[in-house]
Amino acid sequence: MVRRRLAISAITAVAALAALLVFPAACKQVPEEVLHNNANKESNGADPVPLAQDAEAAFEQTPRTLERVRISSSMFARALEFEKARSYDALWKAARTDAWLAGYSPDNVERERHARSGLVYANTALKLQPQGAEALFYHAVLAGFLGDLDHDYGLDAVSKIETNTKLLIERDQDVAHGGPWRVLGVLQLRAPGPPVSIGSLRNGKKNLEKALEKAPLWPENHLYMAEAEFLWAKDKDKPEFAQQARERLDKWLLGQQAAAPAGHEFEFADWQKKARGLLEANK
Repeated sequence: MVRRRLAISAITAVAALAALLVFPAACKQVPEEVLHNNANKESNGADPVPLAQDAEAAFEQTPRTLERVRISSSMFARALEFEKARSYDALWKAARTDAWLAGYSPDNVERERHARSGLVYANTALKLQPQGAEALFYHAVLAGFLGDLDHDYGLDAVSKIETNTKLLIERDQDVAHGGPWRVLGVLQLRAPGPPVSIGSLRNGKKNLEKALEKAPLWPENHLYMAEAEFLWAKDKDKPEFAQQARERLDKWLLGQQAAAPAGHEFEFADWQKKARGLLEANK
């Protein structure tokens, strides 16, 4: 059954997949650009390695805010101008920072800028460690954001997401609280089915169930499991799944006992907004 879902706003650790379902006028490849070789660039006496460490600390500081993550991104950009700072860890963490901003910035111009710069960091990290789990994951997420913001990248973004997440799933490598299963599951829920794309309600639901196995206390996993349950209720004419979805959203996101994971209040508010929208769409 071919499904087309309405576009929704982007989600961190879940590629913003709705626009990937639009048939583009052109088909562009997700950029493979890496950081330029700046081996001869002078650092004016300042060591860029501590700057990259400070950038990571700024991202990790909680509660997270847009302004603080923007500072983290700026610090990573300055540090990673220098070869000395370009460790695998620094590069994937810079990609993660930009993925967060590509997901949560209120401005689409800023979102696309961070999606593109984050891809450069992820590509460079993958040159150092081609099988690096974190770099593969954030490369998939950032490709999804770029496809969301520029539809011409949509088809290739779907391919990148599928390839990267399936590789991580095959290896049972978890990133971001069940992220590989969550990202692939959401894509499968929303994409058209074969032969057009990889959409499959059954497979999407299975992957989201696996994400919950990996991180049962992570509210974002319950948000997308509820989406799958609403779709399952309609597709299979089983209203008990819709009731299960409502109870899930109340327990984990909207009820009096629902609470943000420590330090993730910003993200939790966004998940709550999406949960309310999901309830409104499934009255």
